[in-house]
Amino acid sequence: MSPRRDMMKVLADARPARLDPDLGSRHAPYAIMAHPQPTSASVVRRPARRLVLAGVVPTMALAAAGAVFLTIGGGGAGPAGAPGAGSRAANAPTTTASAPHTARDVLLVAAERSAADPTSGGRYWVTDQEHGNVREVGPANRRYQVVERQGLRAWDALSPSARGVGFFRDLGAVPFTAADRAAWQADGAPTQWVEPAPKDIPGAEPIIIRGTPGPETAEWGAARPMPPDAKDGNAPYFLAGGPISRAELAAVPTEPAALKAWLLKRLKASEVQEATHYSLFWSARTILFDLPVSPQVRAAAYRMLADLPGVTSLGEVTDQRGRAGMAVGFARKGDGGHWSQTRLIIDPRTGQALASESWDLGSGRAPKATGTLQSYVLVVSAGFTNDSPPAPQK
Repeated sequence: MSPRRDMMKVLADARPARLDPDLGSRHAPYAIMAHPQPTSASVVRRPARRLVLAGVVPTMALAAAGAVFLTIGGGGAGPAGAPGAGSRAANAPTTTASAPHTARDVLLVAAERSAADPTSGGRYWVTDQEHGNVREVGPANRRYQVVERQGLRAWDALSPSARGVGFFRDLGAVPFTAADRAAWQADGAPTQWVEPAPKDIPGAEPIIIRGTPGPETAEWGAARPMPPDAKDGNAPYFLAGGPISRAELAAVPTEPAALKAWLLKRLKASEVQEATHYSLFWSARTILFDLPVSPQVRAAAYRMLADLPGVTSLGEVTDQRGRAGMAVGFARKGDGGHWSQTRLIIDPRTGQALASESWDLGSGRAPKATGTLQSYVLVVSAGFTNDSPPAPQK
C-alpha cells in the first residue's frame, strides 16, 4: 500500500460511523480528499497575537502549540531545514475519480481523536517548536532563498509557585530547495548574509542572517500569583482579539456552537478589523496551537472549523519536517490585493496539530491553485508535565 493510500485508510478507519448517514455509500479511504472551495475576500488585517510565558516575555514573537505530551513522529524526508527538504510550491489539492469529501471529514476525525485524549493538567504546559521564515538572499543577479529557523522550548508555569521559562535558539538558515542549494554553492556557500534595512521601517538596521546555529539562551519568569482575570493587563494568553486569563481559559465552552458564540462575543468587544470567518478560523488555530486547553475544548475547535465557510481541504501533504498529515486551509485577500493562505496540518491518527504554514497565492482575481511558502511553525512536541524545566542545551 502506498503512503498516500495508507494515510487515507487511517483517516477512513478513524472516521466515526455516525458521521455517515449511509454506510453503504462510504468512499474508498484514498478518496477522502476535497477540492478547494470559494473563499471570501472581504478582509482587512490579521488579528494581533502574542505569547507570554507566565512571567517570561520572549524576545521573539513565537506561538505555542497543541495539547498532547508526545514527540510527534517524523516522516521520511529528513529533519526540518535540511537543504532541499523544503518545497517552494504549494501542493495542489489531491483529486480522485470518486466524489471528493470536504475539509469537514478531516476536522471531524481530528475532533474525535482529540476528545478521546486522556491528557490531564500539570504544573507546566511544555512546547517544543521550530519557527521558519523564507528569505531571499544572495547577489542581485543570482538571488536564492534560505529558511531562517528559530527554536523555542517553552515551559509555561501553570502553578502559582512555579517559574516559567523559555529556551531560545537560532538554528541557522539553510537553502530552501535543491535549486537554492545549488545557487548557494555557486555563491561560495556563505554562512552569513547582510540584507538592506527595510525601507518602510524608520531607523531600521540592516538584516543579518546567519547560517550557523547559535547557543541556546534561557529567559526565566519569577514565580507569581495567577492573575484573577484579564483586566489587570497581566493575563498570560491572547485569544479572539484580547488577553485572556487562566480562569477565563478554563471556562472556554466545550461545545462548538457555544464556542463560536463565545468567540464572536470576544471578537465584537475587541478592536479586530477582520472578516468574521477568518477571525473564527484564526481563533480556532490559536486554541489548537497556542493554549493549554482541555482535549474537549480542542475537539470543539475542530468541530467549529468543520462547519466554517471558507475552510478547504488540501489533501495529504508533508510539513517541513517531512511528516505526513492532512491539511486544511483558509485563503484571504489582503489590503494590497494579495492572496494569502493559512494552512493547518493535522495528524488524523491523533488529532494533533503538526504545523501551521503561511502561503502566498498571488494577486489575481482568485487565489492560485499553487503558491509559495512564506513561513511556518512546526510542533515537535507539546503537553502537560509535573517535571521541572531542564538546563539550557549547549
